[in-house]
Amino acid sequence: METASRILSSPVLNHAILFVNKTDGGFQTVYSAFQAAAASYREKVVFVMVDVDEPRNGRMLEYFRVRESEAPMVRLVNLTSHVTYHLPSDTLDTPTITAFCQSYLDGTAQPKMQSETIPADWDQKPVKQLVGENLERLAFNPDKTAFIMFYLPYSEESRSLFPLWEELAQHFLDREEVVIARIDASANDFNLSMRERYPALRLFPALHAERVVAYSGQRNLKDLVQFLEKEMERAKRDRAQEEEDRRKYIENQKAIEAKEAKEAKETKQEL
Repeated sequence: METASRILSSPVLNHAILFVNKTDGGFQTVYSAFQAAAASYREKVVFVMVDVDEPRNGRMLEYFRVRESEAPMVRLVNLTSHVTYHLPSDTLDTPTITAFCQSYLDGTAQPKMQSETIPADWDQKPVKQLVGENLERLAFNPDKTAFIMFYLPYSEESRSLFPLWEELAQHFLDREEVVIARIDASANDFNLSMRERYPALRLFPALHAERVVAYSGQRNLKDLVQFLEKEMERAKRDRAQEEEDRRKYIENQKAIEAKEAKEAKETKQEL
């Protein structure tokens, strides 16, 4: 069992987190069940207890979007993908927690996808404000090149990048095919792997294929613009190949259908 202060220091990336109020009457029963489940997953899953009544754990509650009133609850998260899984049960006994952890390791658990409400004016400013609900629809639009900042609102490093992102949006303001956007990574879930610290920058080229390009260069306007223009040229070439492959596929399907129709007709005439 680990405490919240050591959650990021373990080499094990899978974390089972018990959010619980230590002052509740049922605390010891739930905590004992959680401890017992932990014994089965040494070196596979780190079990962490977070006291929701402890003010110093406020950031943990904010990051996982947990309200004190929801405790006790168990969440599983991988520190590489940041995808969260929620134990779908009000019964927090050892068999239930163990089965949940096993389903996660087996890959059968379903992620808990959360999203803020789409703001009415999300697309009215140069920098578009995305949420989980519309992220993929915009990011993987085959007719748009989307450059998106994934940020944490309470991170000084994230906030310091906002002015530069506004500059970038202004630079491409007349390019309708380019979208500069940002999304609060602490309030919205997404199926993308983030291996670096936030803010993380990802480019989604205008392709039918779902390509994601991580930006790791210098964070200044010149380098960002050069990166975006280079990736757009690359995507333009790949898009032409996509269109050619699609054309050949359609022609091939038409030929197959024509052949099948002819064979069906000949068979009917023979009968």
